[in-house]
Amino acid sequence: MVLFGNTGQITAWTSFCAILLREARAERGLHQAQVADALGQTASAWTKVEAGKSPLQFETLFRVCSYLGTQPSTVMGVAERYGMIFQQNGWAVLFNQSNSLEQDHLFTLAQAYWASPGGKTSAPSVFNFTSILSGPTYNPNGTVNIAPVFQYALDLNFREWQDNYEPLALNIGGNVNLTDRRN
Repeated sequence: MVLFGNTGQITAWTSFCAILLREARAERGLHQAQVADALGQTASAWTKVEAGKSPLQFETLFRVCSYLGTQPSTVMGVAERYGMIFQQNGWAVLFNQSNSLEQDHLFTLAQAYWASPGGKTSAPSVFNFTSILSGPTYNPNGTVNIAPVFQYALDLNFREWQDNYEPLALNIGGNVNLTDRRN
């Protein structure tokens, strides 16, 4: 993976936490409305947090983590590791979340990833599943595996691939026999 320095890119520590919570919610197959209901909020209020249009409050972080069955320290630790990677790649990671989605480049890119053809089709695989809260993964050969939502922000080649992704078409009819395992 080739990472490019994105000098001038800005995000906040709380942005990493909100994106991690959104990804963890999706991993668990939960809808925004379910999280909002557990928080006693409207679905719109929680959607704004996930989109970076409303700040993630400290109490909300704890309550969502409780609902998702994870520790806030896990989310904050993963956010810290990703934040360090972003800083190493020229990003400014601020302590205060900006008031506008346009000023937080990570949220802008995360929204673009989730709307991209590749982002829309990405789903956890039961055969090769690693939770967003397990990353990033540092390999013995010096490479780092990062979650696709963060790779989209850092890796221009990956971003282009996701933006132009076309899923393979399966031939359900015709000569394909899905139950024949001899081939």
